[in-house]
Amino acid sequence: MARSIVGMPGVRLIIQFTADSAETAEQAVSETAERCKRVQQEPGCLQYEVFRSAMQPEKYVLLEHWDSQESLDVHFKAMASSPPRSRAGITRVREDYEYQQTSSAPAGTR
Repeated sequence: MARSIVGMPGVRLIIQFTADSAETAEQAVSETAERCKRVQQEPGCLQYEVFRSAMQPEKYVLLEHWDSQESLDVHFKAMASSPPRSRAGITRVREDYEYQQTSSAPAGTR
């Protein structure tokens, strides 16, 4: 992604998945990676990536970072017409985060 993340504004989502098996996770991660390529082109998308656990291959996460709640809302509306396929054998937990600056020190000076 060529977009910069200056100041880290916006909304972040962390969606955690646990599959019944590593094989189920592998298929789901592959499908999610394809969706990531499309979503990364949406206006306001700063990050939309899937990561698989190196220690527990049945676990993976989707990290989303949007420049604003408005951009995320537009994404949700678009997703309503083409939602990700739900899969048997996978549980999902979603958490939303808003960035709060914790230090005024410039990057690289800490």
